[in-house]
Amino acid sequence: MRPGQQIPIQHEREARPLKRRHSASYYVHRARDSLTTRVSKIICGIFLTLLFIGGVAAFIAWLSLRPHRPRIHIRDFSIPGLDQPTGFDNAEIIFNITARNSNQAIGYYYDSVEALVYYRSQVIGSAPLVDSFYQEPKNTTILYKVLSGATLNMTSDLWTEFTKDRALGTVVFRVDITGMVRFKVSTWDSKRHRMHTNCDVGVSPDGSILASLLGLLVLCLWLSLRPKEPKFAIIQFSIPTSVSSENPRATFNYVLEVKNSDKESSIYYDDILLSFKYKQDMVGNSTVPGFDQGKGNNDDQHVPPVEINQRVWRDLAKEIPRGTARLNVELFTSIKYKTWGIKSKHHKIKYQGAVPIGSDGKIKDKKKKVKLHRSKK
Repeated sequence: MRPGQQIPIQHEREARPLKRRHSASYYVHRARDSLTTRVSKIICGIFLTLLFIGGVAAFIAWLSLRPHRPRIHIRDFSIPGLDQPTGFDNAEIIFNITARNSNQAIGYYYDSVEALVYYRSQVIGSAPLVDSFYQEPKNTTILYKVLSGATLNMTSDLWTEFTKDRALGTVVFRVDITGMVRFKVSTWDSKRHRMHTNCDVGVSPDGSILASLLGLLVLCLWLSLRPKEPKFAIIQFSIPTSVSSENPRATFNYVLEVKNSDKESSIYYDDILLSFKYKQDMVGNSTVPGFDQGKGNNDDQHVPPVEINQRVWRDLAKEIPRGTARLNVELFTSIKYKTWGIKSKHHKIKYQGAVPIGSDGKIKDKKKKVKLHRSKK
């Protein structure tokens, strides 16, 4: 060490006091704001979640309650005596219309339903089908009408035009159905909506409807796992053997036997519509509600008594005691197969047969059963 030089001595730094940048009230206020923000976010999240759930629920409710339009089909249309040169003197147009409500929970109120028949843009007949009625959900209603007399505008010139078209093989008419419809959901009724539908109908030379224009489709042939068609039969048929003076209104009874002989496919049936005719005249109609049928099952569908058309009953009652009466049966429905969990599309089918009636008013056959066969038309 050099003379006069001092040894450096290191002194400890004096502890400096910490300086607060913000006051305590600032941090309290800041914590309060942070808590408010968190609560606001939670409330907003809950609100948005409820809004989303409500929107999804409303959308599902709209899908389930959205009304489907009525489905109107012409099942039968005929002009008896079309092959007669002077048939216009007693001309009649007979047709059968079905109204289908395919909704699950929505009913229809029909008001003032009217039918009009056109030939070459000219109205040749019109009449109200029904004043008003209520149709339950998943229900099919049959509307039967005969146009004759004042409701049918028929002349010899018009009949001559029919004859010319008949010579060509087809007479084409147009049927218009108009009316007012209201929807009913629970206790709520909608406003009135105007209904208007039309369909071209072709009539063959003998006066009956052409199957090609009836819209009945042949079942598709499946290349593999082709399901077997169901089988139908009329059993336990009974009808009065005479006209009762005390009760001139007569009814007949029957049971529809439905057989699914397929071991791999179950079948869902839409409403089954059956119509009974005596010669060319309609005797009565009935509807069997739709149902599911398991694999290889046989089901007997009991049908309520069918009221007989009084205009036809007197002629039919005269022939029953002789054991020569015969009723023609037509069956319409749509079916859907379910094979290995796979559902097919709907197939429209038509069956027909004849019920021979004995003098006792029952089926004139040892087995007391009439099998219906698939219509080729």
